[in-house]
Amino acid sequence: MYAAVTVMAIFTGLGLAGYFFPQHFFIVGLISLLPLLILAIGFRTITNRRIQGLRNQLTQIIGTLEEFDVDEPKKVIFEKSTYPLFNELNESILELIERIRSNYQANRQFTQNASHELQTPLAIIKGHVEILLNSPHLKEKEITSLGVILQNTNRLAKLNHALILLSKIENNRYSDVETVAIPQVISEILSNFKDLINLQEIKIEADFEQTLRVEMSETLAEILFANLFQNAIRYNVEDGFIRIKIVDRTVTISNSGEVLEVPPESLFKRFKRESTIEESLGLGLSIVQRICELYDIKITYLHRHGLHQLILVFP
Repeated sequence: MYAAVTVMAIFTGLGLAGYFFPQHFFIVGLISLLPLLILAIGFRTITNRRIQGLRNQLTQIIGTLEEFDVDEPKKVIFEKSTYPLFNELNESILELIERIRSNYQANRQFTQNASHELQTPLAIIKGHVEILLNSPHLKEKEITSLGVILQNTNRLAKLNHALILLSKIENNRYSDVETVAIPQVISEILSNFKDLINLQEIKIEADFEQTLRVEMSETLAEILFANLFQNAIRYNVEDGFIRIKIVDRTVTISNSGEVLEVPPESLFKRFKRESTIEESLGLGLSIVQRICELYDIKITYLHRHGLHQLILVFP
């Protein structure tokens, strides 16, 4: 605009102002603003390119981290960046990954060693106790004491197995995913518990309205329902019942039982037992919850007047 005013002054001095039309102001103004427009467009283009470059760098880092598997020995490699700050970030991430992998391997090795080392002395204790129990010279008091030792040895062995199982689930060691037919898994689990069910004279009522198939580890599916039915049998009453119903993607397991002695929300906590039953480790529902969290299965517990209900909604 300043250029237009200057040009007007020159035309006025030359007595040519009458030949300078208003549209000339627009043209002169546009010409004077052209360098600024070019500069603004260039600056915006450069800025967009820089932003796109930063976005590409972040996308590459995120993609590499998503592919990272702590179980895989494959080395993590980041592309060298033109931005020094990103190179520093990549180096820091690599150091962190190595520490995570090192700690994970150490914990995994400790878990495996602890499991192996515990099983051996437990098996030895159990074997010697069983030999002593068959001795004809034992008195009733000694038999009772040996029975307590054997019972607690068996419980310790089960506890060790359950903790190892929890560790494997939490470290995502069951990465095999396949299509699992839930009604078939439930039928097999009930068949395995048939003798125990008959012993307690529990009535089974199954209502499978449709075939529910889910994508998950078949091993974990079996562990999930084995723990649920084991609980339903253990905490049931004589001449009680277990009802299983599948509607859409929801599995409801109902069973008769005594009134709860603890708050329902505490049942999924580790080592929290609903009763003083010695066989109970207090880990069954904790294992169930971890499996549900792993596969985004929503689990709800309801209790009304001695009726216990566990509802699983599969995604």
